Amino acid sequence: MIGITHWGFHIPYYRLTGQVLSQVWGGPFGGERAVANYDEDSLTLAAEAVRACLKGEDPKTFQGLYYASASLPYQEHPNAVLLATVGDLAHEVFTADFTGSLRASTQAFRAACDAVKAGSADRVLVAASDIRLGEPGSGFEGLLGDAGVALAIGKEGVVAEVKGFYSYSQDFLDVWRKEDQRFLKSGDPKFMEIHGYRAFIKKALEGLLDKMALKKEDLSKVLFFAPDARTFRSLCQDLGFKKEAYPQDPLLNTLGCTGNAYPFLLLISVLEQASPGEKIALVSYGSGSDALLLEITENLRSRNEIGTLAEQIGRKKALPYYGRYLRFRNLVEAERLNPFSAPPVLWREEKQNLRLYGQKCQVCGALQYPLRLVCWKCSARGAFTDIRLSPRGKVFTFTTDYLVPTPNPPVVMVTVDLEGGGRFYAQMTDCEPDQVRVGMEVELTFRKLHEGEGYNNYFWKFRPIRF
Repeated sequence: MIGITHWGFHIPYYRLTGQVLSQVWGGPFGGERAVANYDEDSLTLAAEAVRACLKGEDPKTFQGLYYASASLPYQEHPNAVLLATVGDLAHEVFTADFTGSLRASTQAFRAACDAVKAGSADRVLVAASDIRLGEPGSGFEGLLGDAGVALAIGKEGVVAEVKGFYSYSQDFLDVWRKEDQRFLKSGDPKFMEIHGYRAFIKKALEGLLDKMALKKEDLSKVLFFAPDARTFRSLCQDLGFKKEAYPQDPLLNTLGCTGNAYPFLLLISVLEQASPGEKIALVSYGSGSDALLLEITENLRSRNEIGTLAEQIGRKKALPYYGRYLRFRNLVEAERLNPFSAPPVLWREEKQNLRLYGQKCQVCGALQYPLRLVCWKCSARGAFTDIRLSPRGKVFTFTTDYLVPTPNPPVVMVTVDLEGGGRFYAQMTDCEPDQVRVGMEVELTFRKLHEGEGYNNYFWKFRPIRF
């Protein structure tokens, strides 16, 4: 039996509402969409989802990590390797980036299942995320959302068994972005919907049912990619499945179309309420479609869930004005810092800065961070054991800086006493400055700190505890 054993997700804290867009551009913008903070990119969204998926798991037991995104931070640099490093996977892990399509997530998922089936890996992580940009004032701007998701694929403890796949591929130019383009482009909407979207989703579903010798009534749930709520509702009427087979909330009016993360977020929203024995069809889209069939197992009953998707979606803050969104996405000129950075430093400090390791003194037991040669407490030299830091703690003290340039001023710096020992100094994020208090419970989150020397410099910040 091969299938999904665990999952994790990350929904950004901020929302861009249709009301704010209508105030700026006029027109019928509705609902709201999830918007990544200024210190988030596609990789940090995926990193948070991977960390959530790995809670309670030994990361060294995974032999593969496949990362899917149409908005990778690096065009030439292995993004999946960086993701595996943040997750503290072994150096021997096999990694791969899947990109260039909104089907990249289901392609990565199928590759992971094939790897486990072939015996080249026992467990594989699949991560997907996107931050796609629509031109200001365009229809895309009110439809595209940001999010990350991660699935663990294996043979033991499977909660959703993969029963089969069906793929249909045909080159079809509908939505695209070339190397020199920042914003998405698209063709005629009606032509794309009739001859691309509707046709491919139907072909994939029909092909899956034929291949697996199933009838429409055999499926408990039918989930498929949709660019917007109107198109989703319209296709539901055309497909001919029972009304109960479609999700009550396709997430499009609450999160927006989250690109490669969307199919699996939709799946997770259903898995959280599913029952053993149910069969679920999931269909992606992009110059064709991938369809996969899942069957819920008894292991779902024993899954110890830490926070639901609905709870994380509910923890949010609407951006008060459009200008803040423009600053978040670097769409307006602003003063920026160019701090010193150097690849040798990143290489030397990988263990503490990315994998989040400290040291425990073998003489007095004091926890050290950053890594050092001499114990801060007893002055013992070189007598340390590596230990991964707890991601949670309480604010010991804090200060507010109004001078440093930032897209979301002011910057709040906090010193936090971590659970299990150790003290960590970092910025606060996803929180209003007047909410920070001494004794406040916080947790570490992986963020982009700056772009000093022309590349992304990632580190950890604190945010209020979510669950």
